[in-house]
Amino acid sequence: MRHVAALLLRKRLPGHYSKLPNEYKEKLKSDILQLLAAEPDRMVRKGAIGVAVVICKQESPALDEDENENAISNGFVPWPELFQFIAAATQDANNDARELAYLLLTDLDEIVGRFLVSQFKQMAGLFQASITNQQETQKVKLASVNALSGLIAYTVDEDEAEIFFELIPALLQVASDAQQRNDEETISAVLDVFMNLQYSPSKLVTANLSAIIRLCLGCMSDANLEMNVRDTAALIVGVLSESRPKSIGKDKELLSLTLNTIFNLIETSEESGAGALFQSNPHWRDDDEEFDPEEEGATATSMAQGTLDMLADVVPNKYIFQPVVEMCFGRFQSPNENHRKAGIACLGVVAEGCADNFREHLAEIMPIVLQAAGDTSASVRECACFTLGQLSEHCQPDILSFSNQVLPVAFALLDDNAPTVQATSCYVLEMFCERLEPEKVRPFLDHLVRKLVQMLETTSKRSVQEMSIAALAATAVAAEEEFVPYVEGVANLMGRLMVLTDEKLFSLRGRALECMGYIAIAVGKDNFRPYFSNSMQCACEGLTFDSTDLHEFAYAAFANMAKSMEAEFSPCLPELVPHLLAVMKQDDGMLEKQVEAQVSSF
Repeated sequence: MRHVAALLLRKRLPGHYSKLPNEYKEKLKSDILQLLAAEPDRMVRKGAIGVAVVICKQESPALDEDENENAISNGFVPWPELFQFIAAATQDANNDARELAYLLLTDLDEIVGRFLVSQFKQMAGLFQASITNQQETQKVKLASVNALSGLIAYTVDEDEAEIFFELIPALLQVASDAQQRNDEETISAVLDVFMNLQYSPSKLVTANLSAIIRLCLGCMSDANLEMNVRDTAALIVGVLSESRPKSIGKDKELLSLTLNTIFNLIETSEESGAGALFQSNPHWRDDDEEFDPEEEGATATSMAQGTLDMLADVVPNKYIFQPVVEMCFGRFQSPNENHRKAGIACLGVVAEGCADNFREHLAEIMPIVLQAAGDTSASVRECACFTLGQLSEHCQPDILSFSNQVLPVAFALLDDNAPTVQATSCYVLEMFCERLEPEKVRPFLDHLVRKLVQMLETTSKRSVQEMSIAALAATAVAAEEEFVPYVEGVANLMGRLMVLTDEKLFSLRGRALECMGYIAIAVGKDNFRPYFSNSMQCACEGLTFDSTDLHEFAYAAFANMAKSMEAEFSPCLPELVPHLLAVMKQDDGMLEKQVEAQVSSF
């Protein structure tokens, strides 16, 4: 009951505090301090902490910048007795009292950061003593690390916060000790501190950069830790690389260690190495396998590849391109298929970030990738398709000169026994064909369309169906009017998919709508006219379902059909435009005020 009373008081107090008589306020503050000092129950103490924080905030000046400047310059401290209480509690022999002091500081980080800047040196000493004391209890150390994390997050850009960065070596030791005993809570608290340091210009952060990243790499590789902790460590590697890319690149030993950690994570995992292509696609799973997006988290492979992708994007190519490619090529020579999988997959992961260098070295890279496409291991062939798709997407137009080599390989893999390889080969064709000129795709067109249609009609794997449709759309765009002989057959097939009403199949319905929009662009209004009315009807009906994804596919189809049909699209406008304006006016929290104003002016 006392805990509930504290929670209720914390909730109601802000609306009434300013109206209370001064003597009542003083009595309340005194009683709360006495309760904090004497309360034996931990839950009640936490409730009282909430009340104390509310009172301290009420005692603070309004958070107006000018008013704060005046208050700070005059040495104002809100409720000074509370901070005297905290200072005394940090020295108390009682463990609970010391923990209480840091729990209070955690919730008071904003007020401390605004009004106690002059005391940062003394506070840093308190944190140092708590964190480095070998006899200190773990719960007090954890509370002090959390308090330090919040304070750094609030003051990281202030010069005065530099004093706290001197604690980095001590924090590294705390994390190392915690990892030895598998104390994930403490590790997470220390990682939060380092996350808050990511964009600090402090030289102390740069001086400790290697040690921080080495700690994070150790956490990434530690299978005893929960994946969310490991993923946080990976994110820190990425953001520190983003904020200090040259420091990472110039440290060859650190970069090599980082890359090897990433490769090792991928090659020791049984997960697909085909990037994020299917990671969040529920249809990639077996049809009877339940998919809950809330339960889908990071995996060792996604964590490693996400980190590598960020490194390739931010670290200058002159530092990262050569070591990555050498590691990829070296692993592809291994008799271990997991090593080959990691090697060829990582080539695809860095294709976007290192695109300029890849374009210059395609003559050396393409033979390796094409060789991987014929590997005896399905997991390697799948990754080879992923990499071919990435190269096709990010190395334009240079990659098109390899069309006579890439397209036959991709066609052959459409017949692969592994559905994962079939799907990724469709991805290659989608990325490659959409940029080809009609004369380039002409020799393969008939075989390609027939094969994609056959796959779509015979497979029950929705990922393969979706990617077959996407590849058909890309083929139509590339072939332009040469696709006309195939429009009727493909349109009839898409027509069956565009009326699906099973929510689980909305992605197929949407892909079919998207495909018809691209066909309209490819073949022109005269050739698309027989299919225009039905496509529009299916797209409009799609708007009646509660599916944001299906709506987005419909909008894309509308745009392409309007572009193709020109004036013949006009009769659809009276019904379509009011709907689009209503959608634009919806407040989903993502519209800028300026855009909202423009919409309201219609």
